[in-house]
Amino acid sequence: MLEVIRSDFVRTARAKGVKEKVVVFVHCMRNAMIPVITVIGMNFGFLLGGTIITEQVFAINGVGRLMIDAIADRDFPMVQGSVLLVASLFVIVNLIVDIVYAFIDPRISYD
Repeated sequence: MLEVIRSDFVRTARAKGVKEKVVVFVHCMRNAMIPVITVIGMNFGFLLGGTIITEQVFAINGVGRLMIDAIADRDFPMVQGSVLLVASLFVIVNLIVDIVYAFIDPRISYD
């Protein structure tokens, strides 16, 4: 946010007489949210990996526990299906992050 506030377009908006609240929320916040959304999308992958460990440690039934039990039982179709499910979730979250980029920053367009 501090880097965006020092940008030329923010200085120009202030010189035009735009209210400070509008400058911060419209101009600065939209540009500062792009790295935050990127980190949220990347952390989702770590969350999926942590879910498997958490389900095993606390004996919670879920996809992670299903994967571990399928690996222990050598149930390869179940392992493939659960890995496909987790990978699909990760791809969908990354797609949503890319779509949100286009809404936040008008300079980003997908043709």
